[in-house]
Amino acid sequence: MSAVLEYPFAAPELGGAVPLADGIRWLRLPVPGGLKHINVWLLEDGDGWTLVDCGMDVPAARAAWDGPLARALAGRPIRRIVCTHHHPDHAGLAAWLASRHGAEVWMSATEAAILAALLGTENDPRLALARTEAFARQGLPMSEELRAITSLAGYRRIVSGLPPGIRTLAEGDELSAGGARWVVRIVRGHTDGLVLLHAPEAGLLISADQVLPRITSNVGIYPERDDPDPLASFLDSFPALAALEPEPLVLPSHGDVFRGLRARLDDLAAHHAATLAQVVALVPAPATALEVAGRLFRAALDPLNRMLAFGETLAHLEHLARRGRLRVEDRPGEPRRYGPA
Repeated sequence: MSAVLEYPFAAPELGGAVPLADGIRWLRLPVPGGLKHINVWLLEDGDGWTLVDCGMDVPAARAAWDGPLARALAGRPIRRIVCTHHHPDHAGLAAWLASRHGAEVWMSATEAAILAALLGTENDPRLALARTEAFARQGLPMSEELRAITSLAGYRRIVSGLPPGIRTLAEGDELSAGGARWVVRIVRGHTDGLVLLHAPEAGLLISADQVLPRITSNVGIYPERDDPDPLASFLDSFPALAALEPEPLVLPSHGDVFRGLRARLDDLAAHHAATLAQVVALVPAPATALEVAGRLFRAALDPLNRMLAFGETLAHLEHLARRGRLRVEDRPGEPRRYGPA
């Protein structure tokens, strides 16, 4: 049974802003597709602002920054942009906003490197080809639409560029903004170096995509990632988050601000335990990741979500294989197969 979470604040409208506390504003930007929105956080910082995440480079998000969100800035510049990770809804407008405001962009070193590599495929087609071929080797059939996604042509269209001189954040670093002291926590799972910001005295946690109140984060294996078992990394991040005292108000990237972090972590752990058991049941005989994904995700999916479903299925299969709950069959020139242990 899912935990009942408390949602103490009404969300802003798309393209709008609402105050959360003195010096902290909750902004909501439009995102195309099923997500519909991303939450970003505006923190007072001297005579300017620190912005945590910035939205995807799509016309509706730019229009929001030119309209209602420009008014939310009250004529004060953005001095610093913290991108929690490289995904386009989080880092897509960083270069554009940094150029406008003269702002510094801060990320973890891991996420900055991935951002640079993915954007670098525009100048080096070999990188894009290698990524597409990696998916194909794992058994994912390449339609024209899916090839455009795996080669990152779509990614480059919704990211405004690589910000110059990215400053890097590390575990335990501290930032002052919004009248609070924020401690940097670097976690893995959803990505390889995702930045969380914890304000212990204020009782706040900017949880990015690691902990969401109503949906589960995509935890998948993708060619640009180094983590061979991202599901283990995701679950391993939970104990430290559950131990935060006092239990913080959670500021997630999608959904509403909520209370009930520990209960939500329990729900997410239970969800993945159930999914792992389901995957084991779906492979009574050896099967490829593509075949298992078709059994696990039965609804018709667009190309992007087909890729995400494939990556998530692969992550669960590898997690099970590493723990001896599934057996792996590798044959030259064929996708890996997973079967009963």
